[in-house]
Amino acid sequence: MTKQVELTSVNYHPLSVLMHWLTVLLVLGIVLALALAQWLGRGSGAYAFWMQTHSVLGQMTFGVSLLRLLVLSHYRAPAPCGEDEAQVLVAKVMHALLYGLIGFLACSGVLLSVAYLAGQHVWGFVVPMTLNPQAMGLVRQLHTLVAMGFIFIAFAHGAYGCAMHYFAGRVALRRLSVSDLGVVDVISAPDADAQYALVEQERA
Repeated sequence: MTKQVELTSVNYHPLSVLMHWLTVLLVLGIVLALALAQWLGRGSGAYAFWMQTHSVLGQMTFGVSLLRLLVLSHYRAPAPCGEDEAQVLVAKVMHALLYGLIGFLACSGVLLSVAYLAGQHVWGFVVPMTLNPQAMGLVRQLHTLVAMGFIFIAFAHGAYGCAMHYFAGRVALRRLSVSDLGVVDVISAPDADAQYALVEQERA
């Protein structure tokens, strides 16, 4: 019988927690900006502003998600909450879908933004036409459908975490607590023995 050493962690790194809640705030801003734009209508002078805000916040969400993945890849993450292998698998699939959908929404959003700028001068260059009207309509529909799926999975992810925390005793929400994050201390004087540090576990 051989033994394997596995690296894991007790808690999320403080920067990971910070970026998690920053992502939540950005997503709320994305939805709010789009809702305001739709409420004002295309005839409003503020419509373009709120749609641009929607796009910028989307790209910021993508950037923050990439940075969080880098932090997670270095410091690892606690094991997903679940009472059995099936529940753990559900948690892993949810996380993978959330990151994947954010990436798709960011890419399709950039594609649509560039397509809408076709023929206009940006930084001294004329933006070429990248999508014809039919392709733009298809990408816009896909963007909308994926966004709806993302919102559904995000709510399911939150409900799952709350269920694990309050009914299964897995303290899922405590690992994402913003109290006493110590982000400045982490950057200026990282502690190798902190709770989020990597821990070696022997497995048979």
